Amino acid sequence: MTRSFVSNADLLAILLAVVLAACGAPASDTTGGWSGTVDTLDTGEVVVQNTDKPFWSQPWQVEEEWRIGSDAVDGPELFGTISSMDVDAQGRVHILDEQAQEVRVFDARGMFVRTIGRPGEGPGEFTQAGAVDISPAGDIWVVEMQQGRLSIFDSTGSFQKEIRSNSAGSVIMPYPGGFDRVGRYNVVFYGPYEDDYDFMIARVDQFFTPIDTIVIPKSPVPWKEFTHETSSGSMSASVPFQGSLIWRFSAAGNFWTLLTDRYELTEVTTGGDRLRTITKEYDPIPVTAADKEGVHRRLEWFTRQGGKVNLSLVPDFKPPVGAFFSDYAGNLWVKTEWESEEDDGYLFDVFDAEGRFLGELRLPFALKLWPVPIVRDGLLYGRTEDDSGAPVIVQARIVKP
Repeated sequence: MTRSFVSNADLLAILLAVVLAACGAPASDTTGGWSGTVDTLDTGEVVVQNTDKPFWSQPWQVEEEWRIGSDAVDGPELFGTISSMDVDAQGRVHILDEQAQEVRVFDARGMFVRTIGRPGEGPGEFTQAGAVDISPAGDIWVVEMQQGRLSIFDSTGSFQKEIRSNSAGSVIMPYPGGFDRVGRYNVVFYGPYEDDYDFMIARVDQFFTPIDTIVIPKSPVPWKEFTHETSSGSMSASVPFQGSLIWRFSAAGNFWTLLTDRYELTEVTTGGDRLRTITKEYDPIPVTAADKEGVHRRLEWFTRQGGKVNLSLVPDFKPPVGAFFSDYAGNLWVKTEWESEEDDGYLFDVFDAEGRFLGELRLPFALKLWPVPIVRDGLLYGRTEDDSGAPVIVQARIVKP
């Protein structure tokens, strides 16, 4: 495979998007009350700065329609570990139970249809399946990253073929690979890069023909750790409350990244060029004295073995956001962090494809971000939990006033 590149067609699309954004992005006097600003840098990067004032005059409403999952009954609705899901053009939900090593299919009403695959090493069987994806042609792709194996089934669940790669992939959960909106398939693997090894993405077409090898975006801020040297080696513990970089694919097949401590979203090409940066005002959440006292309790395993916790390395403020995902329309859903655990997973800031802050959205259930939620055709599919903590897949309708 080759090093990362941007094709002429992709470059033309990127330049067109930048020109349209620069010419048509709303200014601070935009009708509808948006109070942010848009600037275009000399590099062509579009910078969108949002206040905390929402663009929405009335927020979207999310209404749950049905849910799949229960620990009260035996059968296909009893899940062990839901590691991946996808939805086909008919609204059928394909759910990979990593513990059971099988894909369960439910129709658009949430009714069970069939099971695909089973544990084993033969054709159409799985040993370490980690992701299920629906191809643009409607086929079902099940990837075993650690095995370097891809099993392809048709839309009825009949096994078609198996493809093996030269090197095994790597497991990152929630799995960030799969088909992008352009129809290319992306597989995360751990391989040689320059003078070292690193996580990378192998991008292939629908026939699994190699297109490119892409380096995953890296955080500009080093990850901080408490370290302790011992006679047998070294040990480390992460510094609590520090920010991190999270990435997802954009609607155009580029990357979106989120720096959680800065509340900064950036769209970058697979070659590393910055296309758009989005920021939003927020109220800082301080790290309290009680929080710092809790650090000692959380890292007791580390200090018991001789490690030292230097509280001066702990930030003064918590990251205002925790994670995000991009939907099929290009909107960004950012999970906000609050001092109250009762709000965890219920509150999201929503931005449109141009980067305008639309407003805060409260869900009627706590949405988990593993697997990555799907928002398409006015419907939201995602994982939540019932009162007993059992995994549940929910479908909800998004009502836009």
